[in-house]
Amino acid sequence: MTGYARDENASAADLESGSQPYSRSDSPSPERPLLDSGDRTRSGHRNARRGSRNGRRRNSDRYSDDIERLDGDGQRSRYHYSSTSLRIPKKYTNAVAKWVKGPSPPEKLRIRPILPDLQAIPLRILDNLFPTKKSKIFAWAIAAGLWIASFIIVVHFSYFRREEIILGCNDTLWMKNAGCGLDGINCRSFANESFTFRCPQDCNSARLLEPYTVGDRQFNYQSLLIGGGLPSQGIEPDTRHYRADSFICLAAVHSGVLEPNAGGCARLRKTGMQASFPASSSSGIQSVEFDAPFVSSFTIEPLDGSKPCTDLRWTVFGITLAFNIVVSLFTANPTVFFWSLFCSIFWEVGMVGDPPDHSFPYDLVAITATRFLPTAFAAYVLERMIVRRTLQDLNAQLEKTVLWVGACWFGALNNYTFDKWIPISRLTPHDLEQQPGAKAALAIIVIVLVGIAVFQAWSIRKEGNMGKYLAFYGFVAVCIGLMLAIPKLNLRIHHYVLALLLLPGTRIQTRPSLVYQGLLMGLFINGLARWGWDGVLQTSTELRGDALLGSILPKVEDVVVLGTNVTISWAALEAPWDSVSVLVNDVERYRGNGNGVTLQRVTVGEVMQQSWWDSGAAGNTTDLQDENKISGDLFKDPEREKMYIRLGYVSGRSVGDYTKAGTVFSNGTWAAMDSGSS
Repeated sequence: MTGYARDENASAADLESGSQPYSRSDSPSPERPLLDSGDRTRSGHRNARRGSRNGRRRNSDRYSDDIERLDGDGQRSRYHYSSTSLRIPKKYTNAVAKWVKGPSPPEKLRIRPILPDLQAIPLRILDNLFPTKKSKIFAWAIAAGLWIASFIIVVHFSYFRREEIILGCNDTLWMKNAGCGLDGINCRSFANESFTFRCPQDCNSARLLEPYTVGDRQFNYQSLLIGGGLPSQGIEPDTRHYRADSFICLAAVHSGVLEPNAGGCARLRKTGMQASFPASSSSGIQSVEFDAPFVSSFTIEPLDGSKPCTDLRWTVFGITLAFNIVVSLFTANPTVFFWSLFCSIFWEVGMVGDPPDHSFPYDLVAITATRFLPTAFAAYVLERMIVRRTLQDLNAQLEKTVLWVGACWFGALNNYTFDKWIPISRLTPHDLEQQPGAKAALAIIVIVLVGIAVFQAWSIRKEGNMGKYLAFYGFVAVCIGLMLAIPKLNLRIHHYVLALLLLPGTRIQTRPSLVYQGLLMGLFINGLARWGWDGVLQTSTELRGDALLGSILPKVEDVVVLGTNVTISWAALEAPWDSVSVLVNDVERYRGNGNGVTLQRVTVGEVMQQSWWDSGAAGNTTDLQDENKISGDLFKDPEREKMYIRLGYVSGRSVGDYTKAGTVFSNGTWAAMDSGSS
């Protein structure tokens, strides 16, 4: 039915009375049709102009209310007919499109310098001293040559005049858990060896990034320094002995050989077995105690001082910053400005500011040069597409120097800024879950970024480019979604990735954009100079590093301590593991596929005797005590060693998590392991 709506259930009373089954005066009837001839004519004209389909839709909309309502008992017709549409009304889509398009005509955002006459002084001085283009190029070459010469001289004086091994702040002599192999064979020698080393500045802030077990305790997000207390238990009570897995540079500061946060050179002497490692506080550093024997230790000794050993990174920083300020003030050319800063900051960060891991100076030169070329290609694209647009025709020399250059150095010195102030080591779910304060810090960062994005989007809309940016970031979102969908791989957002994603949003000339762009370029330079082009997609193993695996743990069934023997038995192996590793005092003492092992307990006197031999004192007792007295006082101590025992599964060369430590005390009692991994 199209013209009428008929109710077949109309009441008999209505029919007998002859009344129409519609109560409204304008309701349709055979005597009074809905459309008279004039209406039909007008409707036909409209349909001819706009299309018959739209005409039918309007007619049905016009009378939908009439054909839905009845005048009797209000019952609705089962022939209910109305028109609905799921499409968004055009007025809304048009309004959104109009907003995205921005004002008409678009506004071109430009920075109006504060005190323009004052900020133009450097350019006027340059024009007066070097009026031609060739003379300006010559002036720039002189400035760049002075920086290069100063940079090479200071770096050579600081790094290349000596032959020490260059250490990082977290370097140690020992590897975690079973990393050194059975009985520590992969980390020998334990004693009678020494070497000189160089430490960088600011090693007081070195910290662990994953849980680390020492005996029956776990540490994380703090420094790792075991021992160093006085008097030490052994034949050298006035010497600070550190367990071999302590941070070497931190030990050099703790021992007083190096100044806190100053860096420098020292000598490490390996001293082998020690009976225990008492804790102490020195130079503002608190060490931790280990009250059981360990096979490898070291002491720190000062050098003779005939050759100076000073970390001159802040001198290099000052020279490079001065060059950047001069270039920024005296040039308005975006290309000259960008490449002068990019090249100088990259080499400063790569060589001295936050250098990658290396052992010798020439290794560092090779690593930095290798990373510079591909980074320079990416920087060329950024300069052409983004930076040049922001800095073009900008004559605010002082503002550019403070905002862009200052922010760039803030990002380039990430190891002294964000790394120290923000408690997020890596942007992964694992790190966010275990690092204190990481989730709150991430929430604050997200809120700040959203606020910045809204402000930047408003400015971009003023220039009429919102549609292009929405299309670009939509494409980026699709790419990220596809990478997230790849099985068995994880997306890793590095410094340089974050910079590449956000830099396009700074392609407008506003003061906030100068700050954001400089900061992101600094993070871009720091990330690639320090870590290189690390993969965006990584396997779980690469992403985890030395973190806990969450693997199954061996089930200890029985521990029997009888005299000098400790017998441990465990349940049968579970697939896919093929053997069991047993750590005693954090050193692997057994690896095999049996269901148990018997370990030998030694006395403290035997440990002391081994320590005596490791120290080299066996052939030089005149500096100590009479050999007979040493033998009687130290070597015959009958007390049994304390043993911290942990078990873990092994498959081939892959080692799973270990149990927490169970303890065999000196008196032979056994304290069972707590649940959980280590």
